[in-house]
Order: sequence, then structure tokens, then C-alpha cells
Amino acid sequence: MFKKKRQVYSQPVNNKNRQKWHMFAALCALVVMVVAALTIVFWPHVHQTVVQTTTKKEQPVKLSVDAKSALVVDLNTGQVLGQKNADKQVAIASQSKMLVAYGVLKAVEDGQIKWTDQVTIPASADLSKQSKNLFSHLNIQAGDKVAVKDLYWAMFTNSANDAAFALVTYLSGSSSKDQHLLQTWAKELKLDGSEWYNGAGQKNGDALDNQISSASSSAYNKASAKQVAQIAMKIVQMDPNLMKLTASNTLTYTKNQSKIRQNSDFGSSFANMVANLDNPNNLQLLGLKTGSTPESGASYTGIVKDQKGHLFLTVINGAANYTDSTERFQKTVDMVGQVLDEMTPHDYQAGSTLSGVSTLPIKNEKTRAKVQVAKLTTYWTKSKSSLELLDTPTLQHRPSGSETHTLAHIAVKIKAEWLPETTEKQKEIPLELAGQPVDTE
Repeated sequence: MFKKKRQVYSQPVNNKNRQKWHMFAALCALVVMVVAALTIVFWPHVHQTVVQTTTKKEQPVKLSVDAKSALVVDLNTGQVLGQKNADKQVAIASQSKMLVAYGVLKAVEDGQIKWTDQVTIPASADLSKQSKNLFSHLNIQAGDKVAVKDLYWAMFTNSANDAAFALVTYLSGSSSKDQHLLQTWAKELKLDGSEWYNGAGQKNGDALDNQISSASSSAYNKASAKQVAQIAMKIVQMDPNLMKLTASNTLTYTKNQSKIRQNSDFGSSFANMVANLDNPNNLQLLGLKTGSTPESGASYTGIVKDQKGHLFLTVINGAANYTDSTERFQKTVDMVGQVLDEMTPHDYQAGSTLSGVSTLPIKNEKTRAKVQVAKLTTYWTKSKSSLELLDTPTLQHRPSGSETHTLAHIAVKIKAEWLPETTEKQKEIPLELAGQPVDTE
């Protein structure tokens, strides 16, 4: 007998399971599509948030100072530490003389002039008949001969307008070319949007024989606090002696081979005024350049030193009436104090050894050079967390034991605001030789 073939029937329940499976698969596909769509829309924002969190920018302190504009910068690194209207173009008065100083320093550096060159005072710079209360000037007249160095120094110690006029014309060759030369220097320093009419910082209508006939009599030199700081930073780098302006009570210059001595604006009266400021941090004002016209108000670009050796570059415009001799300095002290209250310094002391970077590799050699921090370098943050050093640099050649210059720079992981035109090297820690190279084998 043949066995009866077993017949298999499809059960209705299997069809239902299949339908459920299809529905589940379709739902999963829909979820995947929705997630993918959301990822496309939101992922850039999520990614951006992560980046911003890991590279948080250190924002400068918002300076609570009654002034048209104000700025505090770390003099060594160019990090902006505090600001108010720092990009606003305002009248800068005699702070303009710092641009003249840049032109002089550049001409000396390029070998175009020498510090000992005798400048014949042009008629346009003769202010001998003007009141010294209105036009600060030296005891010089047209035809007198004064050395470049003496005129340069007098621009700072006594804000001598005749010295500024004379130097610009000496460099331009003709007073008719003075404004163009000033504009050329401003362009070199990338001071976009600034305005320049004369080297002394006088309102155009008050510039006497230096007036620009094609400009309004009410025109005046304008620049932002950051731009003024850029000029100051540059000239201090070119001439560190500018940090010694308060060291002497007198100004001495030679006119026609005869020495003349007079009190310095940064002399004993300045010292007495500073001594009476409300100065809880015992900050030291090293002086630099004041500015005083009705348009600028009481203004001041200064170098300030605290008790730990930190150097600050400060700018304040419109701190009070232009005749005031105290508020600009008091407010300078106040705004540096505000930075010290709100920010933490991370110091890398001169002569110290960096952890993990006590030696640097030398290209194509098995030896390493011992190094140390060349000068105090400070970074400022709102938190007290330690900063991270970035990649260790490699020296291109073995340094000799007599080398005293900076060998290399090492960067620090910090995202901050820096003064315009600050170089990458300026933002980094300078390293110098600390001893003979060592064998790594």
C-alpha cells in the first residue's frame, strides 16, 4: 500500500504574522528616516556646540569706566583683557605723536636718518610766540638746530608740539607733504578708518601753519583705542626705553650746541599726583603719552606695572574735561584693577623650566638643547584651570653656548582676543638656551 501523502495547509494566523512583520519593518524604516533627517538638520549645531565648549573664548572684561573709550592689553602678548568702545573712532589729540615716533624709529631702523642728525626747525614748527598753556612747546625758533633724539624724546616727556611738527617735516621734506606721510605710516600699521591731519594732534583749525587747507577747520585726528594701542605696542617694541619716561624729573635737550634743561611733564608733579591716587593694587604708572584737547577730553596711553611684574598697555579717551590732570590716571588705575579682580593670570616666569619641555629636539641630531622661559609671559582667563602647552618645536640647528637670543616659541592652548596685527610668536612663550645640549642616548 502506498502511504497517503501528508498535505500541509497554510494557516490564517501566518498571514497575520506576516502583515505584522511588514508593518514593523515599515515603522523601523520610518524611524531611521526621521533620525537621519533630524541628524542632517541638527548635527551641525550639535557639532558647533561641542567645538565651542572645548575651545571656549576668553572674553575681555567689560570695563565699567566713565570714558568715551578704554582698553587694557597685556603688553607682552597683546591679549585684550578689558575694553569699552575699543573699536570706536574718537579724537586722540597728542596721542597722535606716537605715530610720529613710529615714523622716526622706522627711519632710524632703515638707516634713513640718525639720532644725532641736527634738525633745522622750520617756520611751520615755530611756536615760540604761542602760549605754552595752549600749545606745549620747547624754547626753540625757526632756524634753530636740535637733534632728532632730543625732539623725539620731548614729544613724550613734554608733549612738545613744535617737536612733532619739525620731525614730520624733516622726514617728509616739506610741510605740504606731512599729511600724506602720516597717512602712509597709518597704512603701514593697518589703521583702517583712522584720520590724520597733523603730527601734533591739534584740531586742523588750530594747527597754525600746519593746517590742511582742503580739510575742514574742525577736522581732527581720529583713531580707535585698539589702533592707538597698536601704535604704542609697536613703538615700545622698537624702543623699550619708552618704559623709562618717568625715570627723570627733567628734560634736557641741545639747541645750537647749547644745553637747555626744563621740568618734565612726568617729573615730580606727576609723581606726587600718582602717589595720591586711590591705588589699592600699588600699580606703577610708567608713563607714555597724554592727550588733551576739547575734542578728545582727558586722554592717556599708558604702561602700567603691577606688583607681580605684569605689564599692561592701557588707553583711555574722554576720561574727563581736557584740562583735568588726575581723572585719566585714576581711571587707568581703576580699569587695570578691574581686570585683576576678574581675571586669573597664568604666569610662565623668566628662567623657569616648562614641565615636559625642559629640552628641545634638534633636527637630524640625537641630542637635545636645554631651554628655559626667556621672559615673563602671562595668559589671562576667567577660570583658575591650568593651561595646556601645544606641540614642542624642533630647533633647526644646534645652538652654541654663547647664544642669548630667543631660540624658539611654544604655543599655549587658549582662545582669546588679541590686539590687531599681533603676531603668532608674540602670543607664544619665548624659550632661550639654559645650558649645553644633552645626549639622549
